[in-house]
Amino acid sequence: MNNLRTAAVCVATLVLGIGVLAAETSSAPIRTNAIPEGTTLLVRLGQRLETGTARQGHRFKASLAEDVIAPNGVILERGSRIRGHVSRVSQGMHPRLLLSFDDIETSHGRVPLIASVSGVPGEHGVKQPDPDGTIEAASRETPASDEPRSPWSRIGAVAGFFADHSVRLEKGTVVELHLDRALQIPRR
Repeated sequence: MNNLRTAAVCVATLVLGIGVLAAETSSAPIRTNAIPEGTTLLVRLGQRLETGTARQGHRFKASLAEDVIAPNGVILERGSRIRGHVSRVSQGMHPRLLLSFDDIETSHGRVPLIASVSGVPGEHGVKQPDPDGTIEAASRETPASDEPRSPWSRIGAVAGFFADHSVRLEKGTVVELHLDRALQIPRR
């Protein structure tokens, strides 16, 4: 009877010990070489992109505007080269530009970069991008006023109608990206 009780206590201790050990290892933070989904990256365009000249499929180059550090300390250095292409262009009164990013160069080769444009900081000629990353020209409308308009204001409205409506992102423009998937950085 004593042997049976001792064996039961040993088994219970062993089972509880393994459970505690498993709980401790699962609650420890996992250090990974992946930049997590949802991270914001700042990217500098390597060439001018505009709705008047860009075509669907047009390839462009960019680079990281600042260092990005993975949770395990691996760094994607500022200046790392990025390749992308224009996914969609629409012209007219509401010009739009949708950029897709293909890959980014790391010290161990290129890796896929799945991200959407989330902003164009400091660029007042474009609206805040849509959730899918579409960049649209900012409205040139003047705010409504209760004051009577002069006849000359109609001339301005007609001129505005014929004005150049396009999205222009100059070379060197910084674009804010939102990672739609984790960016896996190869290990050394």
